[in-house]
Amino acid sequence: MLTHFQRALRATPRSAQRSHLRLMSGSSSSSSNIMSPRRLEVVKSDEDKRLYRGLVLENGLRTLLISDPETDKSAAAVDVNVGHLSDPEELPGLAHFCEHMLFMGTEKYPDENEYGRFLSQHGGGSNAYTSGEHTNYYFDVSPR
Repeated sequence: MLTHFQRALRATPRSAQRSHLRLMSGSSSSSSNIMSPRRLEVVKSDEDKRLYRGLVLENGLRTLLISDPETDKSAAAVDVNVGHLSDPEELPGLAHFCEHMLFMGTEKYPDENEYGRFLSQHGGGSNAYTSGEHTNYYFDVSPR
């Protein structure tokens, strides 16, 4: 049975997911092989010397990979197009609660704050925020 938050995530129209990425023409496999992403065209300034690759994975996740040899860290961010405005009336704060639950432990890092300790030991950190329409998680680490 889906929770209200899960239903809201599934009901979010793709047209509402703003992005500077455009799908390029090409074929996509109907299989669930996540290693067969569709490529996206990335629009950037001619002055921007970083390398970009946009992809849509088979599960629908839209990704933007950026390579910048000048930077001193590696980073990633995930934005969920659901925020506190999607909270059900009977559960105010649900989106923000779910944001915090991510840092309470995972299969790979089962202890509370273990993931944060791992990042800290590798010169990085993590954080997250919940706004009206988005929940965003991000982290960074120093290269080896």
